[in-house]
Amino acid sequence: MGTDADKSYPPPPGSFRIEQAPRTELQELQNVRLKALIRRAWEHVPFYRERWKEAGLRPEDIEWVEDLTKLPVVSKKDLEDDLLAHPPFGSYQGDFPAIRVQASSGTSGNPKPIFHTHSDWSVISNFWARRLHAQGVKEGDIFQLVFTYSLFIAGFTATEGAMKLGALVIPTGSGAVTPSERQIRIAREWGVTVLAGTPSYVLHLADVAEKMGLKPRRDFRLRITCHTAEALSEPARRAIEERWGVMAYDNFGSVETGAPAFECVEKNGYHINEDGYIFEVLDPETFEPLPSGREGIVVATSLFKEAAPVIRYNMEDLSALIEGPCPCGRTFRRLGKIKGRTNEMLKVRGVPLYPAAIEEVLERFTELTREYLLILNRVGQQDRVVVQVECRPGAANDASLKERVERELKVATGLSMETQLLAAGELARDLKIEGRIKAKRVWDRRNEG
Repeated sequence: MGTDADKSYPPPPGSFRIEQAPRTELQELQNVRLKALIRRAWEHVPFYRERWKEAGLRPEDIEWVEDLTKLPVVSKKDLEDDLLAHPPFGSYQGDFPAIRVQASSGTSGNPKPIFHTHSDWSVISNFWARRLHAQGVKEGDIFQLVFTYSLFIAGFTATEGAMKLGALVIPTGSGAVTPSERQIRIAREWGVTVLAGTPSYVLHLADVAEKMGLKPRRDFRLRITCHTAEALSEPARRAIEERWGVMAYDNFGSVETGAPAFECVEKNGYHINEDGYIFEVLDPETFEPLPSGREGIVVATSLFKEAAPVIRYNMEDLSALIEGPCPCGRTFRRLGKIKGRTNEMLKVRGVPLYPAAIEEVLERFTELTREYLLILNRVGQQDRVVVQVECRPGAANDASLKERVERELKVATGLSMETQLLAAGELARDLKIEGRIKAKRVWDRRNEG
């Protein structure tokens, strides 16, 4: 028997109709659910009620999706400040009967606890099932999950989403729980067909397989890899697909939002589960809405959440909305690939620098692995940038590699950087690839005195 969440936000196959619903139907549904969300938050979530009162707003002021612009945008710092003012869990959770808590990874600050009611958890699991189905996961697949099982949400909700589709889940978790060599033996001996994990760890597993004398394309039954937590750049996607002989798909979301968006087989942007979310793209300076195709900050509203809802939440990601039909037949709007994060932008010698730009350069070199660390120091009054990067076996002795990498980095970023080539496995070990939730690529030491 289906739950209320299954009826309102169904998983496949029940979701097929809403995924292809006319735009007018989706907009009407969003209007109804937005009004219910605003009333629910006003009555149960002090964080929003107090902010809206300060802005002179009441629930009856929000009748349509277009009225969202009346509400203040909420930042991660707003939630962090609320935690300090209302320890230990903050007033943004509300007074709903929560059944579990997950938390952000804390790579850019302290982890933020996010409560979930039974309904919240069921809906997010259903949305994961939609993601995986859109990427080809089906009943009978053998689904090995190598995300870290921790306060971070993806491992648990991906597990339940795959189970809803009838896949057989092997919850090996990260390499800190199940050593990578054992992960490889399980994948091979148990005939795994789908692998879900961060792009960097899935590529690391290909390295491990080769060290064990195996050929990833030949010796495994894998056909799909599913990713989140870290950005899946196009060079990384190509590397995964070529080395494993699979189709690799990306997903977008966060602990705060749940599972809002996913790639389909077309790999042309992320479909937004619009029956459960409203996405806006705003000007980073003015917070004014931008038209489709214009790049700005991504702001999310979760229509279904009871505990810890997000309402006009600045995800600090840079992207643009994509209009027009997708060949897959879904009518959900799409979000373009994430171009970077506003909180990751660095000023180096007065020049803006996004780590993603460095990653894109490094991934052009087949001699390098995906592991790198950007180190910033200040020598006198001058910023010094060092890129430590891990090489594949034997490549560190290539006399021209260092020069070629440094030249490409300067062309891409406009900054001179020193490259330090490290032996295979050295940086992956230092950055704890076996157990990390997501990679932290920047060590800014300029304010260390």
